[in-house]
Amino acid sequence: MYAEVVFSIASFRSFTYKIPQNLMSNVGVGMAVNAPFKNKIQIGYIVSQSDFSNYKGKLNEIDSLYEGHPNIPEDLWKTIIWMSKYYIAPLGLCIKSALPSIYYKDYSPQKILYIELTSNIDINILKLSKNQKIVMDFLQTEKKSVLASTIKNIVPNPYYTINALEKKQLIKKIYLEDNVGEIHSQKIKITLSKKQKDIFDTILPSIKKSINKNFLIHGIPGSGKTEIYVKLAQEVIKSGKNVMILIPEIILTAQMQKRFIQYFGNHIAMWHSKMTNKEKQQTIKNILLGENKIIIGARSSIFAPMPNIGLIVIDEEQDHSYKQDSPKPYYNARDIALIRSKYSQCPTILTSATPSIESYYNTLIGKSQYIELKERYYKSKDPVVQVIDMIKNIDNDEHAVISNELEQNIKETLNNEKQIILLNNRRGYASTVFSKELQGPILCESCNVPMSLHKSFQKLLCHYCDYNEDYNKIDKNFNNYVLNGYGTEKIYEITKKKFPNAVIARLDSDTLQKKSNLSSILKDFSSGKINILIGTQMISKGLDFNDVDLVGVVNADYGMFIPDFRSGEKTFQIISQVIGRSGRRNIQGKAIIQTYNPDDANLLNAIKSNYKTFYSSNLAERNELQYPPFFRICRLIFSGEDIVKVNQIADSVTNVFQKNKSFKVLGPSEAPISKIKNQWRINSLIAVKKDDPLHIQNFFERKFGTQLLEKKYKNVNIKMDIDPINML
Repeated sequence: MYAEVVFSIASFRSFTYKIPQNLMSNVGVGMAVNAPFKNKIQIGYIVSQSDFSNYKGKLNEIDSLYEGHPNIPEDLWKTIIWMSKYYIAPLGLCIKSALPSIYYKDYSPQKILYIELTSNIDINILKLSKNQKIVMDFLQTEKKSVLASTIKNIVPNPYYTINALEKKQLIKKIYLEDNVGEIHSQKIKITLSKKQKDIFDTILPSIKKSINKNFLIHGIPGSGKTEIYVKLAQEVIKSGKNVMILIPEIILTAQMQKRFIQYFGNHIAMWHSKMTNKEKQQTIKNILLGENKIIIGARSSIFAPMPNIGLIVIDEEQDHSYKQDSPKPYYNARDIALIRSKYSQCPTILTSATPSIESYYNTLIGKSQYIELKERYYKSKDPVVQVIDMIKNIDNDEHAVISNELEQNIKETLNNEKQIILLNNRRGYASTVFSKELQGPILCESCNVPMSLHKSFQKLLCHYCDYNEDYNKIDKNFNNYVLNGYGTEKIYEITKKKFPNAVIARLDSDTLQKKSNLSSILKDFSSGKINILIGTQMISKGLDFNDVDLVGVVNADYGMFIPDFRSGEKTFQIISQVIGRSGRRNIQGKAIIQTYNPDDANLLNAIKSNYKTFYSSNLAERNELQYPPFFRICRLIFSGEDIVKVNQIADSVTNVFQKNKSFKVLGPSEAPISKIKNQWRINSLIAVKKDDPLHIQNFFERKFGTQLLEKKYKNVNIKMDIDPINML
């Protein structure tokens, strides 16, 4: 017998191997094997088997099965195959993306230290220090093994005391694997409103009958969407199946974990990029042993090797961070989840306060069922929204960033001992640094973009390639430079100056570079220790804080005019979401929106909660312009160091599409960001009717083969992005 094997390389080829006699009955499609490749034994995956081979040369044999890798569930294997075809990406790279190298490494489970008494001796007859007596007395009271880490709560220098008692043979240390137990039964009872119960009853039959059906829950912020799918998850677990919950931002994982622990106990599996390899390996082990019934995670968690899935939830389904922009494959985890649920024969719930236009359209054409939640869970009134026209403050330095109205509302909120969230969707201190000598902004040496000033790092930083320069040269000659635009650092500085007695924190990708910062900031804000939280769009969605009375959008215009057909949708979503952070439980909150464009239609629809008006007007516009959801699009990005060659290849490839009348082609043209990492960038946009989901991919493969996507062609790299989100 013969097997076709793929490896984790940027090649669309599979390689033929003989299956040795001793493995005949053990190998199967999707299994990991050790096989000779490029003069060494490497890990590959069997993609097919047959009794015959047309290859005339000498064939190598598979060396052995790879024992250190989990078997891939059938639904996951089919999903990976689909991903390779749809995103026209090498199967080996898709496997590598779905099943990263941590799966291959030998796993040593984390050991947790416990201590216990060696005998029940009278401590009064022993010669012990004060701290040793405290520990011994504690152990005798507990009468069982205790976590060593708990000793720090009763004595200083706990491990010094533990070691001293061990030397005296009064206690012994026990190292146990950090295994989790079974999911605990419900700890807090969920009481659903009548509307929530109706939605629960609508979805439950699909869970009980294992029907693959998609539901879109469109619920305003604070309407109780999470409570519905928590209740449904309980039903799934009762039936013996598992649940996957996707969330877009790392910032949401901690709060989501806390909420789920209330209902399912301490051992929910989490998955996100801030986890260490050891933590991920522990999670994989627990999933495979069936000890974790629910996995909550960001984009890559959709590939967790969880068997027997009974429900997939995509929280904040509209969020663009579900799309992987780099490296290959350029997949959208939301769409991958819909495919995996199809192969798992289970329902999918998509939730959002501002559904994507694509997902909303799918409800209109019957691909999913639309469910609406119009009222808040605790019957609180919608926030009062005030729009500030910042044109009036343009010549007033004091109020050019924080208007007088916003300042006064912050002051009142602080006096009422309530909390404030300020959204500014730019990190750093200043967006650009204008040089009087150069008569223009300081540009990155490798990219055709201005560098941003980050005072906290004392650096000028490029947000596209991470190139940085020392800030000192500007600091020493400050009069030669002008700072334009403002990021979260600048807002923090201004706010601190205006409200010196307030406790203020900043939450953006800069402050999250330390893993511990996220949990400590969220914990302190939740407990009321922080009065004002300043952040980028990551604070606009999903977070639930009881005492937030005021939300301020410092500049609602960011992103409003970027060259992207989704820019209006993004504005509508972020403004709608952040307004919803204000006034939870029984309190009516307030939102202040600062803008230079108070008449923008998408902004007004968000402020007035005109969802249906927003969707109908944007759908009509998209249909006329032949954009998604009516057309499927592919973005071809050509890049290289030689702009002449890049243009030549872009013209040549795009011309082939232009000759086929089934495509609408825009370009080739200079990309909005024309150079990144010393690579000049030209792009073309290919649009096609949605009748055949693989039409663009198959056409490209017929005309050019897949070699153009495997490596540079004449020193030009070609990126094929199906269903692109990033248009820059």
